[in-house]
Amino acid sequence: MPHFYFHLSNGTGDTRDEEGLDLPDVARARAHALAAIRAIMREELGRGLIDLDGMIHIMDDSDQLVMDVGFVEAVEVRYGNHRH
Repeated sequence: MPHFYFHLSNGTGDTRDEEGLDLPDVARARAHALAAIRAIMREELGRGLIDLDGMIHIMDDSDQLVMDVGFVEAVEVRYGNHRH
C-alpha cells in the first residue's frame, strides 16, 4: 500500500508531515487532504478567519510531489445569489 505525506502550507507557515499515512491510492490521499483542510478551516472559522490561500502538498515515499490540494478546493463559497 502506498505511503503518503501531507505537508501543509498556509498563512501560519509550513508544516511537514513526518509520519505520513498508508492509503490505497491517490484518490484516497486527496480525500484525506480535503478532510484535513476542512478541519483546519473549522478551527480558523472559530477565530473569525478563512484563509483560502493554503495548500496541502501530497508527497510520496520518495518525497516526490504527487499533487497539490488547495484550500479553495475543499469548500464551495456562496454569498448573495452567486457561487464562487
